[in-house]
Amino acid sequence: MTKLKADWLAWPFLKDIVSALGPENIRFVGGVVRDTLVRRDIKDIDAATRYLPEETKTRLEACGIKVIPTGLEHGTVTAVRDGQTVEITTLRHDVETDGRHAKVAFTDDWLEDAKRRDFTMNALYLAADGTLFDPFGGEAAARAGQVCFIGDAEKRIEEDALRILRFFRFHAHYGKGDLDAEGLRAVTVKVALLEQLSAERVRDEICKILAAPDPMPSLRAMTEVDVWAHTPVVGADLQALEILLAAEEALDFDPDILMRFAAITGTRASSAARVLRMSNRQMKTLKAIRHGFDSVPPVDAKSMRAFLYWYGPEAGQAAVLAHTEAQGEDVLQVLANWEIPELPVRGQDLIILGMKPSPEISQKLRQIEARWVESDFSLSKEVLLAPLKNVS
Repeated sequence: MTKLKADWLAWPFLKDIVSALGPENIRFVGGVVRDTLVRRDIKDIDAATRYLPEETKTRLEACGIKVIPTGLEHGTVTAVRDGQTVEITTLRHDVETDGRHAKVAFTDDWLEDAKRRDFTMNALYLAADGTLFDPFGGEAAARAGQVCFIGDAEKRIEEDALRILRFFRFHAHYGKGDLDAEGLRAVTVKVALLEQLSAERVRDEICKILAAPDPMPSLRAMTEVDVWAHTPVVGADLQALEILLAAEEALDFDPDILMRFAAITGTRASSAARVLRMSNRQMKTLKAIRHGFDSVPPVDAKSMRAFLYWYGPEAGQAAVLAHTEAQGEDVLQVLANWEIPELPVRGQDLIILGMKPSPEISQKLRQIEARWVESDFSLSKEVLLAPLKNVS
């Protein structure tokens, strides 16, 4: 068997977990192994064990390791120490699937656990001594950037239709060259199963696809097999997204999921987000982004400061990305570094000067605010209030 060099295997917390459960009873699995193979930064650490969840919990606690029973019914507990977490799940095999959820039973068979996973690159297990358990050729697939279903691709999709979107998502993040032909064929045959999925599950996968450095190959393939028609998104404007991606690269901007979502959904951004059950905060951000896309771009530092004040940083960034040809360095510097100030005048200040509480105060504040913004935020509180003092 292959031996894999992984520095994280020497982390004291992981060594203590292995000692508590015994090296023959635990293997690290999934993303942490895959990302080690392709030399990506390690994020979450997951492990699989032969022990039932209660036994896992008992053995870890006996060694002084805090355990949170995060999902006992699914066989999962989380070991915690000093901000580090490791999810440890009992080996499982599927008993029954309905395209959305699986009924599982616990097992002590590593191969049975591997068979229930989606892609070969995700069915990689690493023992504490660095020995790689690779029952389906996942190492070669990961290194080659090939996202391949385990076994019969159509059956894997029938077990959980979300695997259609995961297929495109993993290619967006790990793929090289063309998508796996057999996987793409199976997705094409089973694409209508996407309609079984909840809006939230679809939303999360689409957002993860959009988070990839270059999601275009996956998104084009999704369009070719008519994925969008079977999701609440309905359609995707890939040309608008290509323009946005080029602007991101030209300006060296980090990927922004909501910015990209607003590009592919166009004027339907708010309605698509609502159907996908995005949060109120995300809806508000999308509205600001769309305003930025559709606005006349700020042409100098002063107009950018005013734009940021009235519409917010998301709208400002969207305006810059939509009109890269119109942006000077002074505008970009304001976008990157300017902190939006607060109006120095409050309603209470007007009351102190003799105005009675009434709608007139709000109207007067708006007038003062407009004057302050027009001054490029230079007028002080005293100057802004001076006309009222003269009147009183």
